[in-house]
Amino acid sequence: MADNFERFVSESTKLHQETLVEQIRISEDLNKYSTWFLGLSTVGVGLLIGRFESIAQKSWIGPDCIKLALLTVGALLFLSIALGVLHHYLSIKERNCCRLLITMFGAQRLIPFFKHPDYPKDEIPEDMHNRISRGELLNKDKIPKFENTHVEAKNLRAYQSTVLAAQQVFAGLSYVLFFISSITK
Repeated sequence: MADNFERFVSESTKLHQETLVEQIRISEDLNKYSTWFLGLSTVGVGLLIGRFESIAQKSWIGPDCIKLALLTVGALLFLSIALGVLHHYLSIKERNCCRLLITMFGAQRLIPFFKHPDYPKDEIPEDMHNRISRGELLNKDKIPKFENTHVEAKNLRAYQSTVLAAQQVFAGLSYVLFFISSITK
C-alpha cells in the first residue's frame, strides 16, 4: 500500500507541476505577443515625432484640429506602451506565483516520508487528487500561502488578459487615427 500511495502522490503532484510549467510557457508566449505591440507603439511614437510638422502642414484635416489629432495619436501610443510595460510586470508576477506553486506541489511529494496525518492506512481516498490540488497535504501553516498564491496567480492571469486586450486596442486605434491624419490634401 505504501508504494501505491507514494506513486499516487508523486504522479498527482507531477501532473499539477506540469500544468503550471505549461501555464508559465503560455504566459511567456503572451509576453512575447505583448512585446510586438510594445514595439509597434514605440515605432509609432518615433514616426509621429519625426513626421509631426510634415503631417501637420499637409494633412487634409484643418490646421487647428490636426495638432489635436496628432497629440491624441501620441497619447494613445504612450498609453499602449504603458499597458505593455504593465503587462510585462504582471506576467513576471504570475510566473513567480506559478514557480512558487510548483515548489509547494513538490513539497507535497514528501508527505509519505514524514508520517503526515492524512497518510492512508489501507487504501487511497477517492478525493486525494483534489486534496493535493488544493495543497491540503502541506503543513497547516503553508496552506494559506498556497491558497493565496493560487488565487493571486488566477487574478493576475485575468488582469493580464484585460491589459493585453486594451494594449492592442489602443495601438490599433492610434495607427488608424495616425493613418487618417496622414492623408494629404
